[in-house]
Amino acid sequence: MNNNPSNFALANRPSEAYASFRGPMLRYPIVKSIDRQNGVVRRWIVLSSGRRSRLAQFLFGKWLWDELNRFENLVFWSLSEITSEQTIYLSLKAFAFGIPKKLLRKRLEKARILFGINSISRQQYLSLKGQLNCIFIEETITLRPTIKYSGYTKHYKDKGTLGTEREYYLSEILSPCTIEDEIIFQYLTVGDIPLFGGVVLLPEDDPKRSKRKQKIRTKPTKE
Repeated sequence: MNNNPSNFALANRPSEAYASFRGPMLRYPIVKSIDRQNGVVRRWIVLSSGRRSRLAQFLFGKWLWDELNRFENLVFWSLSEITSEQTIYLSLKAFAFGIPKKLLRKRLEKARILFGINSISRQQYLSLKGQLNCIFIEETITLRPTIKYSGYTKHYKDKGTLGTEREYYLSEILSPCTIEDEIIFQYLTVGDIPLFGGVVLLPEDDPKRSKRKQKIRTKPTKE
């Protein structure tokens, strides 16, 4: 078994993982890539001391408060939680818009109070770092061949009719944000909250108030 210098380790076979793992163990898959043309899925089978949600929180916490190594980064960007979990998705989106992590951490802490979002604090990240251990076993599986849908089904009264209309969904990352998401995203990126067609600036994000505070602090005192 190849050890990784983080909370993760790589194994070639399940027997290696079972022999080295201590305590209760959960098992779940993480899809690495899907080749639909050749019908092949590459994935990791994860043997972990915590649920998948804890793994996602740990990786997000390390991305936010520390730095992911190469393997952790690969696993993190393979998780569906980066688009399905509101806090993770909006934080990554804000970072992509140019918000530095230092400011993002500050605003996330306040957004926990303002919006009740489930953001991970530094202390929670450090706690997970000391508790979570995972072993990854990479495997390749073959997808079952599927019959192509022609859009035509035979009807008992005539020669045939079109089948039921089917819905096709784009990736979650392209889906529009909800109203709540838009408000939180604006706060993470701009530092204000849209309210009833106007804007509410928080004290520490209000440049006028900051200047007033600075003038008060720099004003010479009378002896």
